Amino acid sequence: MSDTKTLDWNKTREFDLERTNIWISFIFEILVVVLPYVVIWILIGSSWNTEKFHNYYNNLPLKDLLLTIICIAYVIIALGINLITYILKWQKEDSFTFTTAIALCLTGLITNSIWIDKLSIGGFSIFLKVIFLILFALLGIFIGTLATMLIRNYKFKIEEEDQILLQAYKNGEEIPSIKKIRLDRAEKYRIKKEQEIEELNKFKEELNEKIAIELKNKKHEKLDQKENKKRNKKNNKK
Repeated sequence: MSDTKTLDWNKTREFDLERTNIWISFIFEILVVVLPYVVIWILIGSSWNTEKFHNYYNNLPLKDLLLTIICIAYVIIALGINLITYILKWQKEDSFTFTTAIALCLTGLITNSIWIDKLSIGGFSIFLKVIFLILFALLGIFIGTLATMLIRNYKFKIEEEDQILLQAYKNGEEIPSIKKIRLDRAEKYRIKKEQEIEELNKFKEELNEKIAIELKNKKHEKLDQKENKKRNKKNNKK
């Protein structure tokens, strides 16, 4: 049990230490995520298609739908480029959180501006855009964090398998197959879950027993109180 806790702690510590270099992350997000969206926003965004400045928004076929598709498509493109940099080990798992959050945030700004700009509500439109920008940013942070955790967990499993194989090789033991390692892991997980269920059932039984004893004691107390009242009444009559 202590070994497991130590391993988990080490992994948590590695997660805190193994982060993408801040400058690499900053440059990547600016060049690959922010700038392309700024270009999309200025060239074909509805917010920039005003009386003073005309962009290519009105030239788009099915402009609202196409603009939305372009923004969503670039979320996928940005994540794809992020994945390539991750595979090349230029960035680490945490980069997916930033890319997803920023891409969805800017997508929300551009796509929601389409219908907000049509409302003609003056300065309140800025407030609405900020609200949706924040909502999409929060959604992006959630999805990005989830993706980062899944990638990290997968990496941990691979590392664990490699450690088992290496340890078996060092000890001169038969090197297990990946399938066997995964079956053993699944079996350990099953046993752990069964133990947790047993502990939970035991806790429930103990709790039910305590509740039953307390209820029984309360009944006895009530009966004693009634008897005492009756005795007091009889004594008062005498």
